Amino acid sequence: MKYEELDFFEFFESEPTYLFEKEAGICSYSYEKDDFKIRASLSCYEDYMRVFISYKESTVYSGEIRNIEEIRKFDTDILKVITDRNWIFLKKWPNIGIDFDERLE
Repeated sequence: MKYEELDFFEFFESEPTYLFEKEAGICSYSYEKDDFKIRASLSCYEDYMRVFISYKESTVYSGEIRNIEEIRKFDTDILKVITDRNWIFLKKWPNIGIDFDERLE
């Protein structure tokens, strides 16, 4: 899986927290806006990410993205996750959300 830590830092506007030692390659990022929160747990070595979106502490979306090839900043407020079959967009503006599109290339 190819990604830049700087893209995550700029999107989530925070440093990662590590669930174990940094070398284990499992980290978590989160961002809050109004009563919405998006959190992503990334497993660098196993090429997957878990995404949680909540509103006032109630889960709106929870899912796991597997077979990630690349994650990159698409826009200031959008991270693009490229898998073997989909393009997935994590958004924080104008609202926190996630969009799934079938991969065209």
